[in-house]
Amino acid sequence: MDVHSEPRSAGVYLGHVSDAPVATLGEPAVYGATARPLTVLIDSRNFVRDCLSSSLQAADAESDCLTFDNVQDWQASGLSAQTSLLLFWANQLSSTSELEQQLAELKALALEIPFAVMSDQENPEAIVELMAGGARAFLPTSLSLDVIVKALHLVRAGGTFIPATCLAAMSNDGARSVPAPADLAGLFSPRQLAVARAMRKGMPNKIIAYELAMCESTVKVHVRNIMKKLKAKNRTEVAFLTQRLFPQD
Repeated sequence: MDVHSEPRSAGVYLGHVSDAPVATLGEPAVYGATARPLTVLIDSRNFVRDCLSSSLQAADAESDCLTFDNVQDWQASGLSAQTSLLLFWANQLSSTSELEQQLAELKALALEIPFAVMSDQENPEAIVELMAGGARAFLPTSLSLDVIVKALHLVRAGGTFIPATCLAAMSNDGARSVPAPADLAGLFSPRQLAVARAMRKGMPNKIIAYELAMCESTVKVHVRNIMKKLKAKNRTEVAFLTQRLFPQD
């Protein structure tokens, strides 16, 4: 197990970076009740892992970042209860990749911890499968560090994130055609349109309820009806299928 938790200077966000707990082999770090959100980065390559962790810690003064070789080492550290987000680096997006093995191990633990995937590759079919498999965000390395940090904040708040460029690639891939605005005309009520637009922005139900002055239970009903009308399996498909309704977003 390799844990990297050296304090670094603040970057994008105002504030200070306190000393993060240091864990050594056989001695898990201890986080107090007032600790900041903890992001755990999973990657088997030491150099890449340390570079990513250093960048995230420097750019985000609102959370801490620790790193591990794999899910097994992270689970053995005793930090699963304190982890607010898991971030996986994917060398390959395929059914036989190391990522798939790590995600299978995570699923077997049955822990309700959101996870995101970062990769150099932008395979539309693989992205759809990842999101359908429970990923809350796909982060290609074409994004800036600032955008990635904000996307991770969104995921920790309960939202989802997929770049517009990936949605466009999914559309061009032809796996499922994007309906024209005329085809969706009259399909949604004004409130459902507002909810669908918020879903495209990755907002979680709680934030949608606040923004639209609705009860969260009402938002859940709208989300369910939107997905049913679009025959969408998840929120990512809703974002994909409604992209022409909100071209300005």
